[in-house]
Amino acid sequence: MKIKHLVILMLAQVSLVLNAQDKTNMLAIESASTDIFTQPYERTFNVYSIGLGYKGPKTALYGFYNAGQLLQTVNDSLTTSLEDQFELDFYHRLTKTTSYWLNYAYSSDVHFPEHRAMARVWQDVGYGFLISGGTRYFRTQDDLDIWMANAGIEKYAGRFWFEALGHFLFKEPGTRYAYQFNTRVFWQDANFIELSIMTGAAPEEPWRTQLLNPDLTAHFARLSICTYLGKSKTLQLRAGAGYYYEEYQQDLWRNRYVGNISLTYKMF
Repeated sequence: MKIKHLVILMLAQVSLVLNAQDKTNMLAIESASTDIFTQPYERTFNVYSIGLGYKGPKTALYGFYNAGQLLQTVNDSLTTSLEDQFELDFYHRLTKTTSYWLNYAYSSDVHFPEHRAMARVWQDVGYGFLISGGTRYFRTQDDLDIWMANAGIEKYAGRFWFEALGHFLFKEPGTRYAYQFNTRVFWQDANFIELSIMTGAAPEEPWRTQLLNPDLTAHFARLSICTYLGKSKTLQLRAGAGYYYEEYQQDLWRNRYVGNISLTYKMF
């Protein structure tokens, strides 16, 4: 019941905000991502997404259909499955100094969480600094509740942006922490290259980590790019690749590779 109330409140807020917008764009989005490891068995999880988006002066709203493709090999036996997820993503600049982001996704299949709800708030404190705080909630198909939180500080300095972020994973037998640093270099205002590094207990979706023991540790690095293709700025490309070195059992480590690519087309 709490999840239903959250969705209703989110939709009501979205409706009120959209009614106040004037200059808007409609967007079409297509994306694909992959997540691969080979220990203790071979597993690839691909997610293909299509969606429509609305972007106004203060607001962005996106709806997605996500198709998950699991390829898993255990004892030389390959199994495959296709699964569905439906996602709603909402961003709004509340005042000149305050903005927030909401995200909700639902799936009835095994390898996505049944419910996923995320939120984050940013506050501009002046001199190019922003502070933020957020939370993530997952409800798995076997009725397990998982809570995570984060807090960060950001700084804009000319063409550069820096962010330090702390993650808090509320797991048994106790809270674990992860520490993340992100930096971007911008060109032509909206285009950028981003580097992310992280260490600690990786704050990820349960279906990606396979609910790893909370005492295990991961290290991560990722390089991403976001750029418009052409002078008309109607087509935007986002792409990235990342590498994990993570424990999957106590003192046993594996290599894990992730990547994504997406195209956003401004229809009008």
